[in-house]
Amino acid sequence: MNILFVRMSYIGDILHATPAARWIKEHYPEAKLHWIVTPTMAEILRHNPYVDEIIEWERDAYEAHSKKIHIPTMWRMCWELREKIKPYKFDVAVDVQGRLITGLVLLASGAPIRLGLGGTKELNWLFTNFKSEANQDHVIKRYLQVAQLLPKALEKHGFSAVSLGVSQSDGIDLQMVLNLSESEIAWAQAEVDTYFNKLVHDSNILSPEVAIPTTQTQSRRARIAIVPGASWASKEWPIYHWTSLVRALLPEMDIVYVGGPKEAREFSPQLPQGEHVYDMMGKTTIRESAALIKACDIVVSGDTGSLYMATAEMVPSVSLFGPTKPQQWGPITGSYHVLQQSDMDCLGCRKRKCPKGHHNCMNELTPERVAQVIRELVTRTI
Repeated sequence: MNILFVRMSYIGDILHATPAARWIKEHYPEAKLHWIVTPTMAEILRHNPYVDEIIEWERDAYEAHSKKIHIPTMWRMCWELREKIKPYKFDVAVDVQGRLITGLVLLASGAPIRLGLGGTKELNWLFTNFKSEANQDHVIKRYLQVAQLLPKALEKHGFSAVSLGVSQSDGIDLQMVLNLSESEIAWAQAEVDTYFNKLVHDSNILSPEVAIPTTQTQSRRARIAIVPGASWASKEWPIYHWTSLVRALLPEMDIVYVGGPKEAREFSPQLPQGEHVYDMMGKTTIRESAALIKACDIVVSGDTGSLYMATAEMVPSVSLFGPTKPQQWGPITGSYHVLQQSDMDCLGCRKRKCPKGHHNCMNELTPERVAQVIRELVTRTI
C-alpha cells in the first residue's frame, strides 16, 4: 500500500504532523509512506524512521505564482507534479494541511482514498472523501484524528491491508519526531563545549590564583538557547525585552543565540554580545540549529519552529505566546513552561499584525517574569 502524506511547509507544522505519520506506520508497517514537502523543509524529515521517501515540490514557488495569478505557470507546476507522482500509484493520500493547494496535491495523486481535516477553508473539502470532525483540539491530536480515519476508509474501499490493531487503551503517542543523528548531536555538543570551555581556560590563564579545574565532574553554568525571531512579526517578543533578559542572565548563565539569516540581520546587531555569548544566528542549517538547541539546557523562544525542534528532542522550554493559542499549538510533551498575558481578551487572534496596534500580548510579558521562570527551571533541571 502506497500512502502520500501531505504537510508541505513550516518547521513547527511539519513536526506537529509527525505523530500522525508514526501512527500510520505503526499500524500499517507494510505500507510505504511518502511525505511531500517543500524543498527548504525536507531536511526536517531526514532520518525520520516513519517516512519511507521524501518527495520535494516547490510549494513556496507555486504560492508566489498564485498570488500574482500566473495561471500558465501554476498549471505547468501542477501538471509536472502530477507526472512526478503518477508512477507511485498511490492508494491513499493524507492531507493534514487543509489548504486549496494541498487539495490539488490530493487530486494529482490519483489516490482513491483521500483523508483530510474537517472544517477546512479554501475549498479543500472538495478534494477529500473521508474527513475528521472539525474541533478545537491541539493540532497534533487533530492530525492524528485524520490518520485514524484510515482503517474505516480501507475497509470501505475493500483494501486488504492489515492493521496491527493497537487499541485506544494502549494510548496515543503525542511526541513529535525529529530524530537527530548521533553525529549531529556530537557536532553541536563539541561546538558549544569548545566555545564555553575556552572561556574558562582563558580565565584560568589570566587569573591563576583563582583557577578552577576543568574536569568533567565540575559544575558548569547553565546553557540557555535564545531564539528571538518568529515567522510572524506579531509572534515576536520586543528586542528590548530580549536584551534585558540576556543581560539579567549573563552573570550566571551562558547564552547561545539560534536563528537564521533573517535573525542574524535583525537581531545580532542589537543583542548583547561578548563573553558568555555564542552567536550562531545565520551560521547553521535547520538541523544544526536543532542540534545546538539540544546541546543547551533550556530553550527560550516564541511560537516558532525552534520551540518544536526543542520539544521533539526533549529539551526543556520556556515559550512566549500571544497571537496564537498554546492550547492548540504549544508544547504538550516533555518539560515546558508557557507564558502569556492571560488577562487579555484578544489573545489568540491569529493575526500577523496586531489589529489593535499595541501588541500588548507580547509587550507586557516582562523580562523579569521570564528570567524568574528560567531560573526556577534551571534549578530543577541542572
